[in-house]
Amino acid sequence: MYMKISNFAEVINGYTFRGAIETVKTRDILVLQAKDITQGENITEAEKLTPISFKGTRTASFLQKDDVLIVSRGMGVGSFRSAIFNLDVSNIIASSSLLILRIKKKEVLPEYISLYFNSTEGQNKILETVAGSYIRAISRKKFEEEIKIPIPPLETQHSLIKLNQNIKQQEKIYDRKKELKQEIINATITNLIKK
Repeated sequence: MYMKISNFAEVINGYTFRGAIETVKTRDILVLQAKDITQGENITEAEKLTPISFKGTRTASFLQKDDVLIVSRGMGVGSFRSAIFNLDVSNIIASSSLLILRIKKKEVLPEYISLYFNSTEGQNKILETVAGSYIRAISRKKFEEEIKIPIPPLETQHSLIKLNQNIKQQEKIYDRKKELKQEIINATITNLIKK
């Protein structure tokens, strides 16, 4: 079954700041920007986010747990990265470089939607809604009304999410194995030099 985004999610623009984002020492309000999004990596820590002084009006751009985030500006396939906001806090605001998808249907899992948009198919669908020649920006209206996403049964969504988690775990094991091999080489060379 295919669904338009507007049928299963509310699409919210990130907050547009009037000037440059200025860092402050207090961490009362934090801003999440495109640079903080790594494709497929959920937002689980706030420590690296930029603390700001926010005197803005009430806005829907404050993030909620399980919001799907999509980088709204880029140059091509892979630029429009997606992640899940996985924190249970209310003091983090998304900047205008992000789109927020707030899922409103139980039969649609945020993790599946993020996984879909990080796929080549999802990136190509996003490219159908962008405007601009060099730096492209997602047209929110086209994005929510023209893109139709395949929504498989919940069981299939769960299976895809588990498969993705398994692949990521295998990649971490492989990376650690490479590190250990390099450490063995380094230790061997160090011992040779000491003799």
